[in-house]
Amino acid sequence: MIKNKNMVVKNKHKSDINKKGYNVLLNDVISILEKAKYHAYKAVDNLRVQTYWQIGERITRDELKYKYRADYGERIIENLANDIGIARQTLTRAVKFYRVYPIVTAVRLQLSWTHYEVLLSLPGKQRKFYELQTIQNTWSTRELEKQIKSHLYERIHKEGKMIVSKPTIPALPEKIFKDTYNFDFIKLNEHYSEKTIEDELIKNVEALLLEFGQDFSLAGRQRKIIIDDQIHTVDLEFFHRGIPCIVIADIKVGKFKSEYVGQMNKYLNYYKEKRKYNWERNPIGLIVCEYKGEEEVHFALGGLENKIFVAEYRKKLPTEKEIKTKLKKIRKFN
Repeated sequence: MIKNKNMVVKNKHKSDINKKGYNVLLNDVISILEKAKYHAYKAVDNLRVQTYWQIGERITRDELKYKYRADYGERIIENLANDIGIARQTLTRAVKFYRVYPIVTAVRLQLSWTHYEVLLSLPGKQRKFYELQTIQNTWSTRELEKQIKSHLYERIHKEGKMIVSKPTIPALPEKIFKDTYNFDFIKLNEHYSEKTIEDELIKNVEALLLEFGQDFSLAGRQRKIIIDDQIHTVDLEFFHRGIPCIVIADIKVGKFKSEYVGQMNKYLNYYKEKRKYNWERNPIGLIVCEYKGEEEVHFALGGLENKIFVAEYRKKLPTEKEIKTKLKKIRKFN
């Protein structure tokens, strides 16, 4: 009887929950967990790249001590593989990885270990070409392999000279803007402002343009516009040659808010009427914040999806301890 009574009370509490509101809450929590998984896995993969580089450097350093013994390298890798339980092929690739990228700062965090496994099989010039193309176009490993098999490098080179093929149609905005931008190249203190982020991005404008992608150029910052005698300021103004159009970027601290869309739409309409050249396509807005709720963004945009894009930014690569803590929490939730 007691058990049945408790069940009645439990069901009563459940019936008191607003179904529509609860579904929104449920979807938001699921979205948060999925994003946490993505960021954790991405961070783990970046950590794997750095780890394999360090392993390759350490083995190579040991090989140099005994370079007079021709078979030393093979024997040491075989012993390590057996003692540690790592595949011999993985250790061999780690050594090759270090030899190809002997300077750690040349290792790009935008590329995963699977990217590097593919790139290591290519000769120098081709490897550099595909490395830059992968970063600029945010290719997955599968897309990278596809482009290599299609002989993209060979098709745009002839007799050692680059042949630049002119685009026949404008670039599609949805193929250009990312869901997440990696701002780990900037330094931020614990209590930072939007202006601080903007200042740091400008200090590292080369890294910023590399992260944004091919054909972006910075046109200005803190652009002033006057509407009804009121001065408004646009954070960052870019131009994209491939679309071609002006791109207005707003950097926001914290969670996405629906009012950001109204403000951005106002700026875009102003630029369309006052600053757009006749040959340009209509300007596009980019709102970059720390976190965006998928439903909040969906309903806030409401028909403006091809005009305004919303993305998140990451400030830095988590430490190994933070990654392990986050993964433990994810497993606990699951």
